Amino acid sequence: MWLSAPAPVLILLIGAVWHSGFVALTYWFVWVIVAAVFAFTVYVGRATVVTAGSDWVRCNGAAVRTYELISIRYAARGMGGVDLVLTDRTGSVVIPLSHLQANKRLWGYVYLGMRYSAANGAKLDRTTRAQFPELVSDE
Repeated sequence: MWLSAPAPVLILLIGAVWHSGFVALTYWFVWVIVAAVFAFTVYVGRATVVTAGSDWVRCNGAAVRTYELISIRYAARGMGGVDLVLTDRTGSVVIPLSHLQANKRLWGYVYLGMRYSAANGAKLDRTTRAQFPELVSDE
C-alpha cells in the first residue's frame, strides 16, 4: 500500500521542475509540501475502514454476513495486535479487534452475530474459545 505514496510526490516534483526549473527544488517550502503530501498519502493508504449493519460487517471492501458465519477465529499479529477472522460461506474478513471494540455499537452488531453463529454451529478454534468463553455453548 505504501508503495503508491511516491506517485503524487513525483508528480508534484515534476510539476515544480517543469514550472520553475531545477531551482524550485532549492526552496524549503517545496519540500514541506512534498513531505505533507507523502505523509497524507501514506496515512490514507493505511487506514482501516470497518462498517457494519444489523447482519453484516465490512472491512476494507470484504464483507461477511454475521448471522451466517461458519468460522470465527481469534488471530494474534505482531506488536500485540489481535485480529478477528470471520468467515461465512461467501468469503472471510480480517478485522483488527481494537477497531471493533473502539466503537460500542459496531462491536455490538458484530458480537451478537458471532454469538448467534456460534450457537448455530460456527467453528471456533481453541484461542477463540479461550478469549470469548461465552460463545461456547454448554451442551
